[in-house]
Amino acid sequence: MSSKWTSRKFWIAIITGISGMVTAIWGASTGATVETVAGLALTILITLGYITAEAKVDSARISANGNTPVNKKK
Repeated sequence: MSSKWTSRKFWIAIITGISGMVTAIWGASTGATVETVAGLALTILITLGYITAEAKVDSARISANGNTPVNKKK
């Protein structure tokens, strides 16, 4: 897990997710429907994108190691 804290992908996903939530809350508090929907869509799409990217990285890592998990504890 410590490598996640230094990952640029992780921090970009966190910052973008936070900005999407702020946009959604700001839009909801001002009654602006477009901003609310845009903020929610941004948050959801970034989250799904990050999960998909990490799944592909994990899949590539597992297939490169002969189908054994990298962080397997004995």
